[in-house]
Amino acid sequence: MWRNVHGSKGVTTNAKVGEKRLPIFINRLIGLVFIFLICFTGVILGNERSRAQLPTDISTEILEIAEVFQKEKINISEWKLYGRMNVYKIRDLVTFQKELNRLKQNMGHLSWNVMEEGDQWKAVGTYYNDFLKQEETLQLITTDTKTSPSSYVLYEVTGYGWKDDAAAEIINDFHSNLTNISHENFEIFSCMVGDFSDKMKDSLQNTTNILLDSFSAQVIEEVREDNFVSVSAYTEAWDNVLPTHQGNMNLQIGLRTQGMGDKTTVIVGTPIITVEY
Repeated sequence: MWRNVHGSKGVTTNAKVGEKRLPIFINRLIGLVFIFLICFTGVILGNERSRAQLPTDISTEILEIAEVFQKEKINISEWKLYGRMNVYKIRDLVTFQKELNRLKQNMGHLSWNVMEEGDQWKAVGTYYNDFLKQEETLQLITTDTKTSPSSYVLYEVTGYGWKDDAAAEIINDFHSNLTNISHENFEIFSCMVGDFSDKMKDSLQNTTNILLDSFSAQVIEEVREDNFVSVSAYTEAWDNVLPTHQGNMNLQIGLRTQGMGDKTTVIVGTPIITVEY
C-alpha cells in the first residue's frame, strides 16, 4: 500500500512540474512567433517602400539626371515633369467646355481659371502641395478658334529641391494624374535646374564634357561661349528622341555663369529643355 501511495505521489509531483513548464514553453513559443511576425512585416514593408521609392519604368530619366547632379555636386533647385497631348475632339466652345468639365471632375483638387484671349480659349488648373513642395499646372488650350481649332493639354509638375522619398511620390503622382487626365499617350519631358560655385568647378566647357560623359551622350549641335554653353546631344540610354537636320537628339544641356566666382546655373532636359535659359 505504501508503495502504491508513494508511487501515486510521484506521479502527482511530475504532473505538477509538467504543468509549471507548459506555460513557460507556450510563452516562449508565442514570443518566437511574435518576433517572426515583426521581422516578416518589416521585410514586406521594406520591399514596398523600396518599390515606392524606385519607380521602374516611369520617368526614369529624371532620376538619372538627379543622380548625375548629385554625383557632380550640383545643387538641385528645381525640376519639372511635363506632359503634352493633342485633343482632336474639340471643334467649338461647347466641346471645349465639355472637355473642361471632364478634366475638372477627374482632377478635382485643382483650382481653375478660364479665359478667352483673342483667337484662343484657355483653361488653367493649379495646385500647390506645401508638404511635398510640389506645384501642379494643367492647361487646356484651343487656338485658331475662328478658323481651324487646334487643341492640346499640357500637364506640368514642378518640384523644388530634391529628397528621394518626396521625389518618388511626386513622380508616381504625375503618372497617376496623366491616367486621370487621359488614357491617350502623352509626350513626356523631364528637366532639372541646379547650380554650383564657379570656384569648385573647371571651365564651362570642361563641365559640359563631364556631363556629356555622365550621360554617355554624343554632341549633335552646340554653342560655346565664355559664360554660356548650350549643347544638344543624343544618348542611347533614352528612347524618346527628336529629329534634327544633324540627327536625332534627346538631351539638352545649358550652362550659364555671370563671371568668375559667381554661381553657374546648370539645366539638363530630355528630349529638350522646357524652361528658359
